[in-house]
Amino acid sequence: MTPEEHRSEFLYQADKLGIEICGRSMEDIAIEVIDAPIDAIRCLEYCGAPCSQSELIPDADWATMRHARCARPNGWLDSQILCSSTYDGSISHLVAKGQERTQLARVFAAICYARLRDPQRLLTIYQISEDDEDDVALEKICQVVTDIGFYGAAISGLLGAAASSRTHNYHVLFDVGNPSSRLLEKGQFATHTWDVVSLFGPYDDMLPQDCREGIFKWRQAILAYCDTGELFPCDTWRPVSRSTLVFRKKGVEHLKPEQLAHTKPERALQFAEQEGGEHSLDLLWEDVIRFFLKTGNPRYSHEALDIMSKYDQGRSVCLGG
Repeated sequence: MTPEEHRSEFLYQADKLGIEICGRSMEDIAIEVIDAPIDAIRCLEYCGAPCSQSELIPDADWATMRHARCARPNGWLDSQILCSSTYDGSISHLVAKGQERTQLARVFAAICYARLRDPQRLLTIYQISEDDEDDVALEKICQVVTDIGFYGAAISGLLGAAASSRTHNYHVLFDVGNPSSRLLEKGQFATHTWDVVSLFGPYDDMLPQDCREGIFKWRQAILAYCDTGELFPCDTWRPVSRSTLVFRKKGVEHLKPEQLAHTKPERALQFAEQEGGEHSLDLLWEDVIRFFLKTGNPRYSHEALDIMSKYDQGRSVCLGG
């Protein structure tokens, strides 16, 4: 969001909480929001969307993946794990399912064509077609959300941390499907925060037999890491040797760089580098992905409609030629 949009959205949510916003500083309003009852906060269904710079977030660069790939870890840090789930975009899937927008593949394609130099390449990586039904399109789009916003964020952090000779860095992918998912096929998607629940939640009696081995291996590896600072059998992550440990239903798999190179997340990152260099992931995240998610809200839907109108006009000219 732009600073103006961010401020407007925050004040809108504060007003919905019954907080007086006229003639008050943002800090005073923010303190009252923090003190609001948690149930009232939940009822807002407010998904945070920070901008690059505003009175609420004064630093222009810290909340970016570019910053992460340039930031070294603290000098006292011996080792760390950077982890994401293979369908963290489920959180966006959940929000989008509650909206009334249709023709999702067409909307996403129009945004890509308006804001990318090689839009068709991204659509091809994820096999997004305007013929896709909305449920199918949303599943694919939220995989883009996952790979750029979560996998990409982890890789950005690893790139920054790799500059330190002291810190040993490990990369983990959690790929055990959530057996309790409601909106997505059960057991097929490693959804947002399910990795944390599976690690700490006392729900073993509810786990299907086919994913127990993977969950137990996941716990054993993380607990052993907490004791030793080493993640077996994973090599430390380096830019030239991107070693990754993947936890699946049947156990653990150690992927070498050559095995990762042709996966969708890595292909998306390669595409992003060609689109915008070190700013690439932020460009995709802010200008394409977050814009798509934001304009699912009726308050901002007109912005997507403007882009779609130009997209349709452009296609008409091409077809007419």
